[in-house]
Amino acid sequence: MQTITIQPILEREAVDWLQAFQDSPKTRLFYEVTAQKISFSRIAVRILGTPLETDEYFNSLFTLAQQPNVHILSEELNKHIEQKDFQALQEILEQHQKTPKGLSINRLIAMMYGYQLLPKHDDASMNRHLQLATIRVVEQFQQQQSLGLLANDFRRFLIDLVKWLKNHWIQWTKAMKPTDDFPKVVWYGEMTMSQRYFLLLLMELGCDVLIFHPAKVDEFVEIDAANTFSITYSYAHETTLQPFPNKLRDRQATVGYRSSQHFEQLMNTQQSGVYKAWQLQSLMPRSLTLRMTYDDIFIYANEKAMVRPNFEVLSKEVVIPVIFAKVSGVSSKREEYWQLMHLLLDSPQTVFVQEFPYMKSSKANFHFHYQHCLSNGELSIERIMQSDWWQYGAYTWELQQAIAYTMKAVCEHPNMKQQPNESLYDLQLFLFKQMTMIPDEILRLLQNFDYAQDIPKLVLYQAPQQSALSREDIALLVFLNRFGVDIVLYNPTGQLDLEKHLLEDTFDVHRLEQMVFDLQYEKPKLQKPAVDSGIKKIFNRFFN
Repeated sequence: MQTITIQPILEREAVDWLQAFQDSPKTRLFYEVTAQKISFSRIAVRILGTPLETDEYFNSLFTLAQQPNVHILSEELNKHIEQKDFQALQEILEQHQKTPKGLSINRLIAMMYGYQLLPKHDDASMNRHLQLATIRVVEQFQQQQSLGLLANDFRRFLIDLVKWLKNHWIQWTKAMKPTDDFPKVVWYGEMTMSQRYFLLLLMELGCDVLIFHPAKVDEFVEIDAANTFSITYSYAHETTLQPFPNKLRDRQATVGYRSSQHFEQLMNTQQSGVYKAWQLQSLMPRSLTLRMTYDDIFIYANEKAMVRPNFEVLSKEVVIPVIFAKVSGVSSKREEYWQLMHLLLDSPQTVFVQEFPYMKSSKANFHFHYQHCLSNGELSIERIMQSDWWQYGAYTWELQQAIAYTMKAVCEHPNMKQQPNESLYDLQLFLFKQMTMIPDEILRLLQNFDYAQDIPKLVLYQAPQQSALSREDIALLVFLNRFGVDIVLYNPTGQLDLEKHLLEDTFDVHRLEQMVFDLQYEKPKLQKPAVDSGIKKIFNRFFN
C-alpha cells in the first residue's frame, strides 16, 4: 500500500494560480511516484473581487465550468443523505454526547468507518488517505471551535461531511487510481461553516480548489486566518455577488453605448419574447440591479421587464432587471428635473413616499420566531409561511411563496452593513423582523406585479425639512430591491442616507449639479406635464 503525500503550494508570488490550477500536478514540483509513496502538490486560492472588466471575470468562470475534471461544487452541491446513514450518525452522536468529554477523534472515525459512513474506494491507499485527511480536518474543527467537538455545530458538520463525501468525493474518484490527477474544485459565493470545512477536507485530500467571491467576502479566512491551507489573491475592484454564469457574456461597451444600442434594438424589433398574463407567477422572483446612467433611468423606467437587458426565465426563478438609484442634488434645469420625476410617478404601479420614517419600528425579539423557521440550519419557506405571525395569508399562494423566498434570500445574503457591535445574526434578525411588517400599500403593489410585464416602482422624495430615512425604511428597500421592484430616491440636499446602511455597489448614485436645502416637492401642473420634451432632450444627448 502506497502512502499519499500532499504538498500545498503557498508561495504567493511564485505561482500563476490560474495556470497552475489548470495544469496537471504531474507537471509541478514535488511530483514523485515510488513503490512506497505518491507525492504531488495541490493549489488552493481564495480569489477576492474582480478585474476591472467584469465580463472577462464571469466568462473565465464559465470556461472553467466547461472543463471535464473541474467541479463547480457551489452549484452542484447534493444535500441528500441515505436514511440508514442518518440513523447511524444519530447513534454515534448520541454516544458521543453521553461520553464524558465526548469520543476521541480516532474512536469517532473508527466508528464511522465501521458503520460505512466513510465511502470505500477499491484502492486501499485511497481509503487510508481519506481516513487520515478526515482525522486532520476533524482535529482542525476541534481546535478552532471554543467547545471543540461538543459545539452545537459539530452535529451539522459531521452530517454534511458524510453526505458530501458520498455524494461527491467517491463519485468523482471511484474510477481513479492514486496516480491519476485528483479532482479540481471551484466554489463561488457564500458558504456555511460545514461547506468551509468540506472544502478544507478536499484540499487535504489533494484537490486543487479555487474559491471566488466578486464582492471580496472572504469567509474561508475564518478557518484559515494564517493562510496555512490556501493563499489569497485580491483584485483591485469588486462587484456584487451575481448568479454563477450559465453562458458566455458579450464584451461590454460603455454604459451609454449599451443603453443606446439596446434602446435602438427595441425601437426596431419586437423579438424580445412574448409571455401570457401571469405566466411566470409560479416562479420565484430574483432581481438583477442594472448599472445605468441618470438618463437611462427614464429610458428604461417604463419598459416592461421582459424587454429589459438580462431578463431571464430559469427553471425555478425569473431574473428581473431593476433600477435602484439615488438622485443626489438637483439639476440646474429645474423644470426638466420635475418633469422626469413626474414621469416616474405617472405610472399606476408606483408608490410615492414623502414622509419618513415610513416603516414601523418594533422592539420585539424575533429570535424564537427566526429559530422556529430554521430547518437543517437554513430558513425554510414552508415554515415561514406556516408561522403564527405570518400576516400575508390573505394574498395569493404565489405571492406568499415569493415573499417568503425573498425573506430567506435577504437574510442569507444581507446587503446591509452591520452596526458597531452588531453580529451577522443580529442583522439577520433585524431584517427578518422588518419583513414581517410590510405596509399594505406595498403588498398591493406586489400583488399586481406580473413578473414579465410592468415593474412596480417605489419613488421616495427626501424633502429638506423631513426626517431622514430610518434603518427600518432601508431594510424595506433591501427587500423590495431583491424582490424585483424599481427604487428611485430623490435627495436634493445630497446628504448621506442609503450610503450609511447599504453595502457599496448595491445601488447607483447620480450626482446632479446643485445641492439645494430648501426645495419642496413640486406637484405636476394641472395640464399634462410636457414630459415628452424632457425625454426627447435625453434622446438627443444620447444619439447626437
